[in-house]
Amino acid sequence: MPASSKVGAAVITVVLLVVAAVLFWPRDESGPRLARRTYADIPRIDVHVHLDPEQVPSATRIFREHGVYLALNASGGHPDGGGLEENIEAMRASNGAVRPYCSLDWRNVEDPDWDDYVDRTLRSCASQGAIGMKVYKGLGLGITLSDGSLLAVDDPRLDRAFALCGELHLPVLIHSGDPQAFFTPDGPDNERHEELAAHPRWSFYGPRPDSNESWPSWQTVFDQYERRVARHPGTTFVGAHFGNVPEEPETVARMLEAYPNLVVETGARIPEIGRFDAARMREIWTRFADRILFGTDFQMASEDEFVLGSAGRELDPRSRIPIFYEAHWRYFETADRGFAHPTPIQGDWTIDGIHLPREVLEQLYYRNAMRVFDLPPPPTE
Repeated sequence: MPASSKVGAAVITVVLLVVAAVLFWPRDESGPRLARRTYADIPRIDVHVHLDPEQVPSATRIFREHGVYLALNASGGHPDGGGLEENIEAMRASNGAVRPYCSLDWRNVEDPDWDDYVDRTLRSCASQGAIGMKVYKGLGLGITLSDGSLLAVDDPRLDRAFALCGELHLPVLIHSGDPQAFFTPDGPDNERHEELAAHPRWSFYGPRPDSNESWPSWQTVFDQYERRVARHPGTTFVGAHFGNVPEEPETVARMLEAYPNLVVETGARIPEIGRFDAARMREIWTRFADRILFGTDFQMASEDEFVLGSAGRELDPRSRIPIFYEAHWRYFETADRGFAHPTPIQGDWTIDGIHLPREVLEQLYYRNAMRVFDLPPPPTE
């Protein structure tokens, strides 16, 4: 090869290397967007969304645009006028693309026929096709008994309900407590101040508005939740929001180690868990690869307004949906550093990706949910 050709080839090689570095070298969010490999071919099941029955067709289209072939609706309601029948019909109309959980009205706990109500309701849920039972944070933080106390998550009167879920193979998606910052004084020093300022009623610090009593501490509610999981080894619990303790991944790992009947899902907590050392989170994830499920807490308010993890005084516009999903994939699939998390109002910080291997991603995205909820495989077309 002539010398001039060798020089030209060398120049071209250098230029290509520089271009590759610009495109593929990790950058923080303030630099150009990273060109990255994604796993768009892996199907997804979202185990935690909130929809009204009439929203299911539109939501299904959104989910499919972003690789989610099946979603589990935590707003499934309860039988006999509580919305479950309408959600079951929406499930059938979607060919099973959106499937509802059911729920119990815990306010009935002091009624003399409580156990009969539990049996009748949960058996109806199972026979109609509900995918599991959803427990809202109102259990432990909202349901007031006749003596003015709050109904605790581990109140023995509820034992029959949780035991029966195990007998009927209804996994329990349980939300207990809330972010730890919600149980501390609000103000500029509270890292969730922007969220609390937009939603003052989300604070659980100080006296309860309907009582002279104070709110229970975060730890009190969490301990109730752990005792509930421990009491029912035959019932599968899905700990919402990364096991209800995303601020403490080591506690999540401890509980997964201690309770084989517990799995956790990621809904609305990528901002929190994304702050931790990526290598350590990757180790936890791979160690419990069969125990962590993909969830988002996606909520649809209207055709043009959404709650994507959380929202401020204004709801999220449709234009934010691709950004929301992309931040999830980027966290799970890449080793990127210092990029924006999916839900800006949940904290003014960046997160680091954990770069999970494909086999772990497949478990996270759909295989674990298929096993836990006995769901069909993804479509082959």
